[in-house]
Amino acid sequence: MIFAFILVAWSTDSYYGLIPIIFPILLLIDELLAKVQVQENGDIWLKRGFSGSVKAYGVIRVARRKKAFFRGRIVVYYTKGFISFDLADEEGFLRYAKELNPRAIFVDEN
Repeated sequence: MIFAFILVAWSTDSYYGLIPIIFPILLLIDELLAKVQVQENGDIWLKRGFSGSVKAYGVIRVARRKKAFFRGRIVVYYTKGFISFDLADEEGFLRYAKELNPRAIFVDEN
């Protein structure tokens, strides 16, 4: 499929056909550059590559989803909303977040 887009763009000298390839690549790079930081007071900061950062002040609940297909497997509910993301080391993150914020509720969802 990708090869077909490149071949058509190359043969017609119209590089607008490469746009369907570029956007998913940029989204993948944005996801790969994401960093999650747990602050000393228990707040969780999510810093993404291109799309800025989200600072979750006042974390109330942290949930780990078992069956998350396109959504993030970790969901952090805080005073102004929620954020979701995927991590390579979920157990380590949850253990560290529990240590720094024992007042928050940590649950596993189906």
